Amino acid sequence: MKPFASLLLAIILTFTVVLGVSAQSAETIWLVATGTSYKTGETIIVTVNAASATPIQGFTFQIRYDPACLQPTNSTSPVPGMNGLQLPQLPGLVDASYASTTPQTISGVLAEVRFVTLGGCQTNLTLESAALAIRNEQGFAAPLPGVTIGEKTIALTIDKERGTSNVPPVSGTPLILGEVPTSGSSLPAWLIILLSILLGGGGMFWVFKLLRKGTNPAPKPSKPSSPSRPAPIATVQMQRGPQAGRNFSLNRLPCHIGSDPINEICLDDPFVFNRHAKIFATNSGYFLMGLAGETFVNGMPIRQVAAALQPGDTVRLGKNVFFTFVI
Repeated sequence: MKPFASLLLAIILTFTVVLGVSAQSAETIWLVATGTSYKTGETIIVTVNAASATPIQGFTFQIRYDPACLQPTNSTSPVPGMNGLQLPQLPGLVDASYASTTPQTISGVLAEVRFVTLGGCQTNLTLESAALAIRNEQGFAAPLPGVTIGEKTIALTIDKERGTSNVPPVSGTPLILGEVPTSGSSLPAWLIILLSILLGGGGMFWVFKLLRKGTNPAPKPSKPSSPSRPAPIATVQMQRGPQAGRNFSLNRLPCHIGSDPINEICLDDPFVFNRHAKIFATNSGYFLMGLAGETFVNGMPIRQVAAALQPGDTVRLGKNVFFTFVI
């Protein structure tokens, strides 16, 4: 009987150790707030936390909020070497990405996000999505698999009574997520988005083209072209990302875009897949097809389908890469 009892005890101890190691090594991301009750005009500090046994070289997250109750102001990361990537922000959604040139061990706060309360309300903050980025065995950026999201919703109660604005100092270089509200009139959301596009570099050309499309002017009679004049070649103008400022002529089609060096356009970015997208042409014109990851044309998601490209269209790949299609 004693040998059997000893064997049973050994099995129980083995399972206990295995389960304990598994719990410690799980990759998890969760949301924490400094409190749940606030007054109007006060600052809420929310932290995005993570535990990972694998060193990472980047992360991204999206926090859903009610723009009638809260206004995001900035985001910072205490992780050494993590640099924020300024992204256009949409009302109701904080979109932040950070990247590092060296692997970093994570156990605790990934980023700190600040909100200002706008008035009395009952509301929630929700961690819409989050990911950790690594470099795989081939040396390319890839999302860390097996990451789970823990606590992702925080319930907040905001009193309409105005509180004191005692904002702790910000450490590091913050990502600007919006303007702190003042007693005067605030800028409308559409104007904030427009300004962020213009400040992104190259956005003025895109906005000009978009406005021209919206007015739908009467077509002008085309002049007959000279037979000796070559047809214009389409060009990809990189506005933001690893190749920002460069122009790529589409002399060879299809043109593949991704993080793998074999692509015609190589983008070394943690949120761009090996073969992320491709541009091809038919008798009807130029088209973009999303092959993997996030691909957007003028803000519309594209995945495994072909979208027609028009001069002035803006394309976003992943979180950080923006380019303009011109002819």
